[in-house]
Amino acid sequence: MKRSTCKICHFSVKTCICAHISKPICNKTRIVVLQHPSELSTPKNTVRLLNLQLENIDIFVGETPEDFEDAQKIASTMHCALLYPGEHALGIEEIPRNQPRIDYLFVLDGTWKKAHKLAMLNPWLNKLPQVSFNNAPTNQYKIRKAEQQYSLSTLEACAYFLSIYDTLDPTPLYDLLKGMIYEQTKFMPDHVKERYLDNDD
Repeated sequence: MKRSTCKICHFSVKTCICAHISKPICNKTRIVVLQHPSELSTPKNTVRLLNLQLENIDIFVGETPEDFEDAQKIASTMHCALLYPGEHALGIEEIPRNQPRIDYLFVLDGTWKKAHKLAMLNPWLNKLPQVSFNNAPTNQYKIRKAEQQYSLSTLEACAYFLSIYDTLDPTPLYDLLKGMIYEQTKFMPDHVKERYLDNDD
């Protein structure tokens, strides 16, 4: 029997997050997500939250350059950057204000291995300047195990970027993340829930 899904947030009706959605954020830098197909079936994927909370976002699903033809058109005509911890990535905290503005930020969505695979399969991304974080915040996404200690969910990475580069208040994004965590864990037995939330503030 197919479970009922909310028509707005597309989560299960039992874990609907609509009550946690705030007024959409009008982000100046448009977020362009290249999402690995495996993330579509992951109920805890945070791109779904970004799509609900940000006004300016594009999501492209695929693996190869053929899958991302529309994304490549954006990359070839706009001033863009790729959020990726490459060797020559510039920390967003130190980007000179006299540099041309980043209009579109490309973000790879998937596990670290899948994100790396997307980068390797799409050499056109190498033409984009890379940006990263010097002082990334602590990972708050406790219901999905981070592969690296410094790993952030896609939502957290975008929230931090927009807070620094666009000087936007990221609170609605973090509140929506907390709301999803609450909805995903509310039916768990207490002893199971503690494994995820024992470090919660």
